Amino acid sequence: MRKLSVKRKWSIIECASKINLYVQCPEEYATHNIDGKNFREYRLKNGKTVTTDIFDEETLIYIDSSTMNVSYTVAAGTEDVNLLAKPHYNFAQGNPFTIEKI
Repeated sequence: MRKLSVKRKWSIIECASKINLYVQCPEEYATHNIDGKNFREYRLKNGKTVTTDIFDEETLIYIDSSTMNVSYTVAAGTEDVNLLAKPHYNFAQGNPFTIEKI
């Protein structure tokens, strides 16, 4: 087991949006099924961090709101993972979120 921490950078962009974080997990811990895969849902509030345990195998992460969705794959390993989720202003696409390892 290892720790996954996802921080949502505080931003005025998308600040009123309800943003959900979905972390792939075994079926017994799942609250949602997306495309045949099991996920646990967390609320990702503006400027806050969600920390959870994940297994050592490859893990899929989704961030979703009414206006956007983005995914990120955490590689298999044993080290803890810290991610930063933030909006990225793009005139053509609105304000899509990006997820990057920190």
